[in-house]
Amino acid sequence: MMARRVTLIGGVLLAAACVERVSAPGDCPAFCPSGQIEIVDTVLTSIISRDSTFRGYVTALSAPLLLAADLPGFVDGRAIFRINGFGQRFILSTADTGAILGADSARLQLTVARRDTGAHNLSLAFYRLPITVDSTTTFAGLAGPFTDSLVKRVNIDTLLARPGHKDTLTGDSVVVDTVNNVLVLALKFDTAAARYVGTDSGTVAYGVRVSADSLASIAITRSTLSWQWYLRVDSIGTPVARKPGSLGAAFSSFVFDPPPPPPDSTLAVGGVPSARSFLRVAFPHFIRDSSQIIRGTLTLVPVAPVQGAPSDSFVVEAHTVFTDVGAKSPIIVDATRTDTAIIHIGPRDTAQIEVTNLLQFWASDTTRATTLVLRAKQEAASFSLIRFYPSVAQAFRPALRITFVRRFPFGAP
Repeated sequence: MMARRVTLIGGVLLAAACVERVSAPGDCPAFCPSGQIEIVDTVLTSIISRDSTFRGYVTALSAPLLLAADLPGFVDGRAIFRINGFGQRFILSTADTGAILGADSARLQLTVARRDTGAHNLSLAFYRLPITVDSTTTFAGLAGPFTDSLVKRVNIDTLLARPGHKDTLTGDSVVVDTVNNVLVLALKFDTAAARYVGTDSGTVAYGVRVSADSLASIAITRSTLSWQWYLRVDSIGTPVARKPGSLGAAFSSFVFDPPPPPPDSTLAVGGVPSARSFLRVAFPHFIRDSSQIIRGTLTLVPVAPVQGAPSDSFVVEAHTVFTDVGAKSPIIVDATRTDTAIIHIGPRDTAQIEVTNLLQFWASDTTRATTLVLRAKQEAASFSLIRFYPSVAQAFRPALRITFVRRFPFGAP
């Protein structure tokens, strides 16, 4: 009887212990950790070292754009191109060819991918160049033709102001592509400007200078250059008109003066040929291995204001690398492994690049080389170049600001 009573009392006590008290606050001191989440925000000024700059990744010959600029005190840039002709004879039919007597005119189509909309009286001047222009042609070597061989001048602002964007006297027209934010120019070259010389196989070459009331800078999409001949061909003693297919540029590039300064101790990004900077980061283990990174910001101090026209502002990208082998380190081109910042022309403002993606990537894979590469998003698409102070400049050296959460101290108090 006594044992039965003890068992009954034990059961009641056990039931009472398991009753849920809805109105009472929770209490689980044996299982809840006593610590708190700790967020740390720190600026690390000594973890970047062995930084360096290399130039020559994208040259004028391989750039997607042809640059022309008139920026006194900074650069004078001129686009150049060559169009190969059809030779001395033209196919009239499957059984007949005729000598090409000359051309009545030609039409050049090009796309202006970038221009300074704040520049007034923006004009393009076309000069006849030697048909021998090639990759070895220099700015100084074309000084003569760019002085005495002007064949056509077009004021883009005037053309845009005309009804339908057409000049009925010159035969020039422009289409405003608002979707892609570009101008498509179709320019007529008369007989004097477009001379079809049979002994030269009809090859022509031209150079483009740009001017405006203030700073002038444009970029022409290389792949859009198109030349249409309107030929006169001898057909059994009778001249006949022929309009063959359009021709693309056999050669295109741009020349400029002065040449870019050689690399020095500063960290350069952009320009032509394009420059990249490499920053080696000694990523602290207590952050990389034992924390959750919330945000990372790379701070860089420019050595001088960025020169150029307002339209020459450019985007700088920060990349990681597959492996660090110096100048030829292969970068990881992935949107999730890339961070960017816009570099504006003029002000000497401190540049801040959010590098959260890159730091989180390093933290997720500790075998990766912790090297940052800074490059222009569109390399050799602008003459503008920015230079930052390197790590040896103690007062202005690059720094990383990292916000992270320390590992939570789980466990019994």
